[in-house]
Amino acid sequence: MKMLFIVAGILVLTACQKENNPQLPAVSRTIFFKNDTEALQKIQMVLDQRSPGEKLERIESVSYIDSKNKSYAFVFYKSNKCTSNVILQQQYLNGQALALSSVTCSGTDCNCQVKTIISNSGDVTLDCSCSSCTMLVNTVAAPSYN
Repeated sequence: MKMLFIVAGILVLTACQKENNPQLPAVSRTIFFKNDTEALQKIQMVLDQRSPGEKLERIESVSYIDSKNKSYAFVFYKSNKCTSNVILQQQYLNGQALALSSVTCSGTDCNCQVKTIISNSGDVTLDCSCSSCTMLVNTVAAPSYN
């Protein structure tokens, strides 16, 4: 009886190995920041464009997503005025980096945040958390590093 379980186990393992598991595509993430100092400088530059006088206190977290023609850095931060987020997006054409821009939301009726929707096909859509907010897209002067 013990031998039967061993043979059955071997058959199950062999059957699992023969499955044709699709490989996930290799992800080539854009490097938005060379180091912490550069991250602080770029986010402060975005704040200077959007809200002069706002001073970055700290970056809470950074997450990354790659889509078909863009890479995104989702930066959550605390400043002297608020706790918020900014999205950096790097656009590509035929594998060449084009524009690096920042996306923020601004308004007075609510705590405006950039919200992100990722479809099953991997398309990324950015929107503001409240209908009273305005989405601001600005070109960031510093180039990205591939």
